[in-house]
Amino acid sequence: MLNGYRGYQLVAASCELNLPDRVAAGPKDAAELAAATGMHASSLKRALRGLVAWGFFTEDAEGRFAATPVSDMFRSDRPGLRSTTLMLRTEGYRTWGELLYVLKTGQPAFEHIHGKSRWEKLAEDPEDSARFNAAMVELTTRVAQAFVAAYDFTGMDIVVDVAGGNGALLAAVLQSNAEMDGILFDLPAGLAGAVERMNAAGLSGRVRLTEGSFFESVPSGADLYMLKSIIHDWDDAHARKILETCREAMLGEARLVLVERLVPERIGDDENVLATVMSDLHMMVALGGRERTTAEYRELFDAAGLRLTREIPMASDFHAIEAVRA
Repeated sequence: MLNGYRGYQLVAASCELNLPDRVAAGPKDAAELAAATGMHASSLKRALRGLVAWGFFTEDAEGRFAATPVSDMFRSDRPGLRSTTLMLRTEGYRTWGELLYVLKTGQPAFEHIHGKSRWEKLAEDPEDSARFNAAMVELTTRVAQAFVAAYDFTGMDIVVDVAGGNGALLAAVLQSNAEMDGILFDLPAGLAGAVERMNAAGLSGRVRLTEGSFFESVPSGADLYMLKSIIHDWDDAHARKILETCREAMLGEARLVLVERLVPERIGDDENVLATVMSDLHMMVALGGRERTTAEYRELFDAAGLRLTREIPMASDFHAIEAVRA
């Protein structure tokens, strides 16, 4: 546990230098990797050996470093964890150093450190925004197929991906449901790259991009409103406002579904509990948000004029949490 921060920084540095990509085709020694990356050879070798000790790489008898299934998860040419790692380096690392401030005040540390909220910083920093968007696409790509497999879209013609970024979740849904059309709704910074993604997915004629804030309004008249990893970013007051805005747009038998982690009522030995609890703590430290239990989601829905109808387990550490107008 005490070495966790050191291990993370080793992995983050390896991602910055694309080391998992560089050894994917075959083992390389430290001198080769130093020459390719412009690093100090002796220092890099020691870092590589640290990564071996963590099980990230292996080292052979000739002192060459080779890929593992772990390092392959951090390559840039496939969905994995690389973008999330690089995002957390700027979003989370320094912020977590102020955990005691959060525990004392109940306020997120990001604004305490930077003098602005995470969302304000993203809006004014294109590089930071690009890292964040890439991490969200990476996570959504891992979860999207599990959602598509678990959720029943029968009878739905129009779906809105609320704060859907460049549309990773929406693309998966539409590709699996040829009869549906979609609306991708987000702030301008969130929609960066959306046209290119929709075109690449063959969906350009089936998706309408709409800019706006979910605190003000969302497109009305759809059959389904999807919010993935949105509500957990916010405290109850802001989360309720988002849900109220969605409720105002929902007509007739329209449904709303959140794709979120669920916190168990008691922490046990479920294999996903560590990821869920650490995500909850990260929301607390960085954003002032939270992961929630079933009871907490039900209470939040009730306050927003919605009714929780069901929770749908997925082949993931996420659940689909469905609601309708109360």
